Amino acid sequence: MARVKEFGIGFETIDARRQMACARMAEELGYGTYWVPEDYFFRGAFTLASAIACSTRRLRVGLGVVNPYTRHPALIAMEIAALTEVAEGRTALGIGGGVRHWIETQMRIPYTKPGTAMREAVDIVRRMLRNEPVSFEGKVFRTHQAKLSFPSPRTTLPVHLGVLGPKNLEMAGEIADGVLLSGMTSAAYARFAIEHVRRGAERAGRRLADLEIGAFLLVSISEDEPAARRAVKPFLATLLGILAAEPQNPLVAAPGTPAGELARIGEAVAQGTSPVGLVSEWMIDTFAIAGSPARCREGLAEIVAAGVDHPIAFEVPGVDPEETIRVVHEHLMPHFLG
Repeated sequence: MARVKEFGIGFETIDARRQMACARMAEELGYGTYWVPEDYFFRGAFTLASAIACSTRRLRVGLGVVNPYTRHPALIAMEIAALTEVAEGRTALGIGGGVRHWIETQMRIPYTKPGTAMREAVDIVRRMLRNEPVSFEGKVFRTHQAKLSFPSPRTTLPVHLGVLGPKNLEMAGEIADGVLLSGMTSAAYARFAIEHVRRGAERAGRRLADLEIGAFLLVSISEDEPAARRAVKPFLATLLGILAAEPQNPLVAAPGTPAGELARIGEAVAQGTSPVGLVSEWMIDTFAIAGSPARCREGLAEIVAAGVDHPIAFEVPGVDPEETIRVVHEHLMPHFLG
């Protein structure tokens, strides 16, 4: 069975103090990174990350991910440098394009050239962390002599890109230290994504092996297999309902999601009815790691074989976070670490 570099964990809807407790538990059980997402309008990522850093001693704290529209690249550099002081060097920065609806529709911030914005943000952040005064004239961002007023505790730190489509995946291969694949990553999508990361890396004279390939995975493990699989259906129904309008999105296109089934989920959402009953067994097997321990090991093995070396067990609403930490440690980590 293929091995991984480490296991990560991440939660979004639970409150700050419970996040801190989960981080301590994850550290005790040998997880490598606690990833803190920033989806709007949940709790702010840097506040949570700081609390988690203060609650742990060895666990790496990752931002997974922040976007450069609501957080200008200069602000990201300032925040991650301060967080790195708190965490004593145990930080990883994830940057993504964010969700257009939140940024452009709800916050009325122009959502311009997301691929270019990410590339420019990485450049600005890295230069500011090297304590350079940054004057930058880009297509999205401009700065004049932007410089931290304190020395960054680390002049280089891992930058991971949270990206989805082929062009941005190739950009990650060119410029990033790692990639964070979206929740609902399947083995087929992982193969698709990693091939594009490889192309970008080779074009830049780099090796795929030099990048960390992470993936957010929806995990629900129980000896009561029907219960474990039922638990992921509401969240999958919500996500598939959103993706129903984008049948060519590689998350659903790469594994060959039946167009008619996806359309029916979208129709149910449009009509205001619950699509949970339309989530098929195939969809659970494809887009989640859900079921008995043996079944979940088989599902994860396919994703790891595709090239993911940093699986991240991400929150499934309704599934107890501490239980997720425990069952992944008990049933998956011994088979994939080392």
